[in-house]
Amino acid sequence: MAKFYGIGVGPGDPKLLTIRAAEVLKELDVLLVPATKKGKKGIAHQIADPYLKEDLIIETIDFPMVVDEEVFNQAGNIAANKVIGRIAEGKNVGFITLGDASVYSTYHYIVTALNERVEIETIPGITSFCAAAALDNRPLIEKDEIFSVIPMNASDEQIDKILSHGDAFLFMKVYKREERLKKLLAKHGLVKNGMMALRCGFPEARIEDDVMDCLSDNKEYLSVVHTRK
Repeated sequence: MAKFYGIGVGPGDPKLLTIRAAEVLKELDVLLVPATKKGKKGIAHQIADPYLKEDLIIETIDFPMVVDEEVFNQAGNIAANKVIGRIAEGKNVGFITLGDASVYSTYHYIVTALNERVEIETIPGITSFCAAAALDNRPLIEKDEIFSVIPMNASDEQIDKILSHGDAFLFMKVYKREERLKKLLAKHGLVKNGMMALRCGFPEARIEDDVMDCLSDNKEYLSVVHTRK
């Protein structure tokens, strides 16, 4: 019976895919990929590419980068209808996402829209923050510490509350929000113990210990910051 797969392809290196992810990618009949502005292969597509068969059908899904939740719900419904149609043809369908499919991924808009009408398997992937910690040979959390993953599109009020009560922090969606993050780090005394990881999982990946300086000069979309009290 045909199935829908949500596949986390990891942080960048095709070798960091799980064995299960590689197996499924090789057997897919149809692959849904996020649409890109210039119609080129997106990062997730590039990572998965070595595992895809030549006669694979590629279909793009448009998830606009907007705040309106209803726009994402509509995109999820469009994608779900494509999935249902292809599965009715007996085809296995996959959707790929950077990192893990359960972490800030548009994948779950599709899952919600499918409403259990098809069989679904979600395949976990290595997150950018786990890859960043590995690259720097550092623990994300230790002992009884509370670890918080903070998206920088959250409000300052939300972030202030978390920084006041947590122990170790990972900031995602940093790009173009660098000045806000610098102010928050300084306010909560989190400058000294931080690191910034750029393009984790790619050959040019690097770690910067001077977080404030790196934030001031950041032009990299794929960037995360880890720090602790």
